[in-house]
Amino acid sequence: MFDFHIHLARLPHKKQLTQLLLNKNYAFIAVACEPWEWDEVSQLKKEFSTEIKPFRCTYGIHPMIAAKVKTETLADLRHFLQEDKHAMVGEAGIDKRYPGYEDGTQDLIFIEQAKLALELQRDLQIHCVGDYMRVLKLLEKAGFKASQELNAPSREAPRPIFHRFGGDANFVKKAIPFGAFFSLHEDSFRKKSTADAIPLIPENKVFFETDADKSFLEPDELAEELENRLESVRAAYAKSRE
Repeated sequence: MFDFHIHLARLPHKKQLTQLLLNKNYAFIAVACEPWEWDEVSQLKKEFSTEIKPFRCTYGIHPMIAAKVKTETLADLRHFLQEDKHAMVGEAGIDKRYPGYEDGTQDLIFIEQAKLALELQRDLQIHCVGDYMRVLKLLEKAGFKASQELNAPSREAPRPIFHRFGGDANFVKKAIPFGAFFSLHEDSFRKKSTADAIPLIPENKVFFETDADKSFLEPDELAEELENRLESVRAAYAKSRE
């Protein structure tokens, strides 16, 4: 199993859980989307990730805090990414529920992270609650380019990855030329326009995630719950392609 997006530092008993997941061969990407979380995830990786049982990280600035970001925050983000050569950037993006969506502050912070992904040649995990087409425009503004070839070969990083995907069929068609990947969550199948779009995504561009960030369960129970939720997403995807 591979959980493409899990907020490891926000889960209870995080050290016990990390070791348990690795022991169960539950692969995952640990997402850190604000400064305190960068520190926590970095320490967990140093303590538990090994060559035999590794896990990857992604460091970014979530739109929920974009309005509070200072210059030194972006400098600190660069430091974490440079220290971990295999880390992705993100989750970054836009969200209409938080300050800075209407006035463009979120756009600016997202563009800075997209530029960083291009500079460091890292994939970019993207959060979007709002206008998905706006995200594509921001990616272009940052320097991401769409291929003009109909059957262009798969690119290497940097690639945009739409986490907890919630867009429609038109967006999928527009995003694929950017080399986009799509990470599916249980919620991705609840909205009809997104559920209808999922079969249009090439299978080699699809990942699955729990987006787990909180629970009252004990580590053993939580590990089982994560496995069940991830398997549920995989089953929903398989059914969508029947």
